Amino acid sequence: MIREAAANTVESAASQNRLLTITQRRLEKFVSVFAKMLVSEHPDTIHDARVWSRRLQEVFRIWFPKPRVGKTRKLFRTLRQARRTLGNCRNTDVTIALIGERLESATGSTTQTWSLLRDYLNEKRHRQITRAREELAQHDITQFVTRTQSLLQLDGLEQEPEELLKRSVEEGLAEWMKSLRQAQEDPQVDNIHGLRIAGKRLRYRAELLAELGDATAKPRIKSLKLLQDKLGDWHDRFVLLQLIAEFISRPDFLVNHPAAGRALLEEMERERHKNDLAAHAILKSAEKTREAWVESQTEVTQEMNK
Repeated sequence: MIREAAANTVESAASQNRLLTITQRRLEKFVSVFAKMLVSEHPDTIHDARVWSRRLQEVFRIWFPKPRVGKTRKLFRTLRQARRTLGNCRNTDVTIALIGERLESATGSTTQTWSLLRDYLNEKRHRQITRAREELAQHDITQFVTRTQSLLQLDGLEQEPEELLKRSVEEGLAEWMKSLRQAQEDPQVDNIHGLRIAGKRLRYRAELLAELGDATAKPRIKSLKLLQDKLGDWHDRFVLLQLIAEFISRPDFLVNHPAAGRALLEEMERERHKNDLAAHAILKSAEKTREAWVESQTEVTQEMNK
């Protein structure tokens, strides 16, 4: 018994060290893209900063469970604020990319219409980047790193990291399934968007489990990623609709550009119809993903209870 307890203690320490290494790697990645954001306007930099803030946040959930107070709460707040600060920039970037795709096949007056919208969004993006940098500069990233490393050194985890992660994945799956039910019962934009966000949390938790060596997580991640890609395309088209509406609703735009206004209104109707069909297909696909996850998760739970 003593030997078994000692072996378990050694294994737990080794597992915590692996998780600490992963945490350090995620911290380094987030800090590097955060700093890069202050000097680079590339869309990939903005996207990476948001992604790595989520990935770091999910590993923080393991080290700093609720209830969170003081310094730990501030870590989460910094990550959320940084992500939200860059949200509008990211939306504008994906819309500009979509317009670029349409310009490749556009002809005649349609080319001019899309070009007008792209010029408007490029100006809007410049203002957004300026504001985002001002807001990001208010965060002391050095203090964020120091606080994180200090908190990580205070105490170890009370349980085996893999067990905590599996439980976190279970909770994430429950939240995702709840979001799926809401979207199925009422497929309005907010509910489908909620499913997308819940899927991100679940995916990043499962990815963390896979990094610790759980091979069973990989096929589940793959199925969820395929669904998330479809949800991402749906979201990008929805943002395009929002920004077209904003563009044509400006004072005197329809008076001065009636032809462009008509063309964009027709495009909005096509995109809205396309997104309605996409939402229906996504929810059907999500049901298959749910079944696969439930089956796999049942096997994992049974293994944990042995």
